[in-house]
Amino acid sequence: MYTGVIEIRRVATANKLTASLVTPGILNAADFGVPQRRKRAIILASRTGKLPLPTPTHGNPQKSPTLFQHGLLPWETVARAIDDLPVPVGIDLRVGEVPPPLDLHFGRTPTPKSLSRYRCIPEGGNRFDLQRKRIDLTPTCWVRKKSGGTDLFGRLWRDRPAFTIRTEFLKPEKGRYLHPIQHRPITHREAARLQSFPDSFILLGTKIEIAKQIGNAVPPLLAKDVAEVLLEHL
Repeated sequence: MYTGVIEIRRVATANKLTASLVTPGILNAADFGVPQRRKRAIILASRTGKLPLPTPTHGNPQKSPTLFQHGLLPWETVARAIDDLPVPVGIDLRVGEVPPPLDLHFGRTPTPKSLSRYRCIPEGGNRFDLQRKRIDLTPTCWVRKKSGGTDLFGRLWRDRPAFTIRTEFLKPEKGRYLHPIQHRPITHREAARLQSFPDSFILLGTKIEIAKQIGNAVPPLLAKDVAEVLLEHL
């Protein structure tokens, strides 16, 4: 936190801004309609007046049962974002060959060992479920690590937002990226939707390049709300 404060001050000084004109904050994408819990530091600044942070439009229904009384909608869920997609076919990008959303909705070729591992993970489960059910399939480094890493080999919940979608979402050993009910990692299209990219948004490149574009992006719905604050100030 201390390092973050220093960095904010450095940015303000470099742009000849006083502290009173800088608005730092940590925003959760789920609070702005993105079906993903993704916290990001945002700094708004202006030489003519202090800018407010955008106002959340959604909230956690488990913590705030009276959301509607405060004008908030419940968090968007994984199910609402991806349930209409069919089982993925093939393993190749089909951008320009078939229309969205199927152009980025392709699978992988998991080994029998990987499939056996996937089947051990219930909805909302993780590497510890694999260890309890099939320790013979559990990597030794995971067995030795008695705590932490609760998202590794994790399966998404249908009725909750996803966790942070990073650039290696196609590798379930890197985080909570298993489909809620199907025994596979999420596809590029599913990851894009969980980042709030509309199907009409064109992503180009190799599989890895597109995965990086998806995982590194500020979710468009969050970016939109931040941009609207700036637009009102112009």
